[in-house]
Amino acid sequence: MIYKNFRLTIFLRVFAIVALSLAFAFILVLKPMLFVLSAIAFLLIVMVVSMIRYIEKSNKDLTHFLLSIRQGAFTESYTSGHRGKHHEQLSGALNDIVSEFSKLNREKELHYQYLQTLNENINVAILSFNAEGKLLMMNPAAKKLFNLSAFSALEHFKRIDIALYEAIKNLSPEQRTVVRVLMQEDQYQLSVQLKEIVLNGELVRIILLQNLNSELEAKEIEAWHQLMRVLTHEIMNSATPIVSLTAAIESILKNPDGSRKDLTTLSEDNVEDIFSSLSTIGSRSRGLMKFVNTYKEYARPVSAKLEPTDIVALVKRISTLLAPDLQMRNIKYTVNSPATSVEAKADVALIEQVLINLLKNAMEAVPHDGTGAITIDVKTKNDRVSISVTDNGMGIDPEVLPRIFVPFFTTKPKGSGIGLSLSRQIMKLHNGSIHISSPGTGSIFTIEWS
Repeated sequence: MIYKNFRLTIFLRVFAIVALSLAFAFILVLKPMLFVLSAIAFLLIVMVVSMIRYIEKSNKDLTHFLLSIRQGAFTESYTSGHRGKHHEQLSGALNDIVSEFSKLNREKELHYQYLQTLNENINVAILSFNAEGKLLMMNPAAKKLFNLSAFSALEHFKRIDIALYEAIKNLSPEQRTVVRVLMQEDQYQLSVQLKEIVLNGELVRIILLQNLNSELEAKEIEAWHQLMRVLTHEIMNSATPIVSLTAAIESILKNPDGSRKDLTTLSEDNVEDIFSSLSTIGSRSRGLMKFVNTYKEYARPVSAKLEPTDIVALVKRISTLLAPDLQMRNIKYTVNSPATSVEAKADVALIEQVLINLLKNAMEAVPHDGTGAITIDVKTKNDRVSISVTDNGMGIDPEVLPRIFVPFFTTKPKGSGIGLSLSRQIMKLHNGSIHISSPGTGSIFTIEWS
């Protein structure tokens, strides 16, 4: 619409100039009249100058507008100056664009201020380097963590700790690792993560480092509290009846004055009570010894020998091993896995131990009346391998769920409480994890390789 009006205005002005020129020539040739010729010449000059200024005004506004964009200055406004509808529409369009650019510029500035504030106040050390290892940016948290005044290159991490330097240098994008670092005679555990972006055609590596000491200490204290509660519960379950029964036997064998009774004076009921109490004491003592031996077994360090392993074949092998037990309990069993092999680094014996433990837990959880079902799913997503064991049992009480991986915690009458905690320990050795979902009916245990 703007260009249509512009063309029409130019056409009319050119037409007027041509008409005046013809009139000037006609009068000059046929009947020269000085006054009329002067008037026509004046009008002709005015029309030519007006058209030139009209065209230059549009070009000037456009040039000024483009320079404003280049310089990032969006404070100017454009007026038509009573030069017609074309200039009014053009000025309106330019003002709208300037207003939009100004709005975007303000939003960009606010976003920058927000990121700057976040960067300066976040409790995570952030450093960025170019492809050559030259430092581009270091936030206050990084300066505080490393206590360095002169830090200009990735190589300077060698001054702090060679293990930290090697970890950062060999880290892959999106990968995360934890490094133990000794700084200022203090031991730190740092979470190290790498991001890579391209800015103006240049590769930029962003290093995120977080001091995990306080978080790990809090988790460690919480874990110890949970463990001590379980240990206290188990020990008191055995110690309380032992103490009570010992006191009962002592009361039978002692006179009121504390002297020993003559054993020949004991009644048959007294002897029966003593034998019953000793039998119970022996049983609870053996239970306590079993618990101590289980604790020793759990506390023994576990090491893993990781080798490339076909996870699909491993799952099928475990399925064949447990098939008779599943059939005997009348449990429907399904394995869902890719048609091709799925490889992950694993200690075969340890992963088999984890799967057997999860499957046996599932077998105990489901009904044995033909409605029980267990499904194993082997999946790969974003180069991460996972195995899920799903059952249709009663599920796990939400109050119990947070303690399910605490050593020696169990809801089974004859359970040891180390199966799931040991499984978590094994998955940590595989740089993986184990987690549970119990949406109400049934449970899903998933082990995953990072």
